[in-house]
Amino acid sequence: MANLQDIATKAGVSKVTVSKVINNYESVSSATREKVHRALREMNLHASDLKRSKDSSMMIGMLMPLGDMSGNRFSMGILAGAEEKALEKDYFILIGNTVSMERETKVAAKMLQRDVDGLILLSVSPELEGKHLDELIHNRVPVVLVDQTFKDFPAHVVRGDNFAAAIKLIDHLVELGHRRIACITLNPTRSTHVDRVKGYRIGLMNAEIQGQEEYYRTVGKGINSYEATRRLLTMEQRPTALFVAQPSMLMNVFKAVQDQGLRVPEDVSIVAFDEQYAILPDEYRGFFTSINQSAKLIGSMAIEILCQQMNDASLEYQEIILPGVLNIRKSSGPAPAI
Repeated sequence: MANLQDIATKAGVSKVTVSKVINNYESVSSATREKVHRALREMNLHASDLKRSKDSSMMIGMLMPLGDMSGNRFSMGILAGAEEKALEKDYFILIGNTVSMERETKVAAKMLQRDVDGLILLSVSPELEGKHLDELIHNRVPVVLVDQTFKDFPAHVVRGDNFAAAIKLIDHLVELGHRRIACITLNPTRSTHVDRVKGYRIGLMNAEIQGQEEYYRTVGKGINSYEATRRLLTMEQRPTALFVAQPSMLMNVFKAVQDQGLRVPEDVSIVAFDEQYAILPDEYRGFFTSINQSAKLIGSMAIEILCQQMNDASLEYQEIILPGVLNIRKSSGPAPAI
């Protein structure tokens, strides 16, 4: 008896596609369905002769750092978009919480033991470059990276255009007359944060603004976003605008400004990334000027690319970069005369 790989090779499709055809999944196109049935006829087989494929679990593994789910709305949006698209394509998602390099490696291995058909990775650390990712490449596991890239890891990628978005925010502040623009960011190790910091710096260079290192602050190692903001605002030449690179920091930054007796935007303007995913009181919803990215669209596109890859192992490398939308709101205004 021929196996699914024999049929797939004959039809020029993947084993997953053959499994879908013989199990009457509606998501397969009529042209592809005919290829499989033609191969079955030429091999003197009938779909009813074959049971549900053991070569396809119809499961996709999704590795992501969940942490405090209420404060991780961007990741939850990615998951929602991925789940919706996966269900549309007759797949279910198996979720693995990756809080460390060691745990991600272990969870990925266990998912592959359970025959997931592919992996979506929202890795927690750039330290994951090396053995863990190399093994996925060596074993030809279909993989899509989400919201990040890894050097020398040739996986398909779906991400936001963080670099260009950061430049847009700085351009907006410059147009308002700001020259003393501070950046408050997480330690830029993930490619997402690296790109945002690069965009901040290039935006300043484009405006011929120099000598801003004293306005660049990273959060972590004993200093939180509130304290980083407080220190900036107590400088002799305090910044007139704050570029907040992570939505989770937005409310702490705003509170620090208020506690210094300053007004937004009259004394200090604030611009941010992904205000829609920040935890904010209702009265501040729609208050902050922000670049907003659709986490749901990122998740949906990741599943789309993964399914293409599972159906065609020779799929040409794709990096899908989704632009963010600049929403100008009340938190940014003309630079004060100080």
